[in-house]
Amino acid sequence: MKRVVWILVWFVTATVVCSAQTTTFYYPHITNGVLGGVTWKTTIFITNPAAIGTGLASGSVTLMQDNPVLSGTGTAFNISFTDETGQPAGSGNTIPFQIAGGQTRKFTSSGGGAYAGGFAIVSANAPVSGTAIFSEFENGSGRLIGEAGVPSGNAVTNQAIFVDTQGGYNVGVAYANPGTAGADVTLRLLNSSAVVVMSTVQSLGVSNHGAAFVSQLFPGAPALAGTMQISSQTPLSAIALRFDPSLSVFTTLPPVTLASLLNPAVEWLERRPWLNPLTSFAKLLGGLQFRLG
Repeated sequence: MKRVVWILVWFVTATVVCSAQTTTFYYPHITNGVLGGVTWKTTIFITNPAAIGTGLASGSVTLMQDNPVLSGTGTAFNISFTDETGQPAGSGNTIPFQIAGGQTRKFTSSGGGAYAGGFAIVSANAPVSGTAIFSEFENGSGRLIGEAGVPSGNAVTNQAIFVDTQGGYNVGVAYANPGTAGADVTLRLLNSSAVVVMSTVQSLGVSNHGAAFVSQLFPGAPALAGTMQISSQTPLSAIALRFDPSLSVFTTLPPVTLASLLNPAVEWLERRPWLNPLTSFAKLLGGLQFRLG
């Protein structure tokens, strides 16, 4: 029995340690450029949460642009960014950074050119955290007319976004495939009673990114309050925005992930039937949605 307990403790500890060392996260949607009389910009914030004065976290932001063919491979998203001092930041589709403990960097896209969308991958050699802001400006006057904070996220295989299309509102969803394999993405629209109203399957290529309104993904769907489930064997990163009927005021809707910290442990144990008691215990812990950060 002691051996069983120690195996479980070791496995859970190893899973926690591996999770704590994660230094890659995603901004599942990046927006930039002129569309319909307004200019869109994305501002990216990255901070080193370590103690002030501790060593540098070195890393980069890599930007990938949509391939119009969803099953195709995404391409480099080459847009200009400036840092918090107004100086150019990076080149091409890469913004390198070095951030000491307690420091923060700010990168803002130019807003120039025709509207384009994509996603960003943030990787570093030490833990860093980030968030972003979508900003919408009136062309000509430059007046800010809409803005919302956008959290960074991880890539998971099962998640859901909240959907509220009542009263003329619409919800846009973006999801990115940062992995090395293509994804068959199942989208299910559920009403408030968890009844599937409509569903669809889309293919998403490596490093590609898709974005659409719920009304485009599910033509003819009734106005409802509920969720849209996003499932794929390949982990995806997603975000949603809820727009008012004029499409000028919006807010972000972070996804609800169904992935738990112990999912890798459960999968490992399920492949070893002789460890059934540990499998049951791991599933119990996973059901509590135990997680760090």
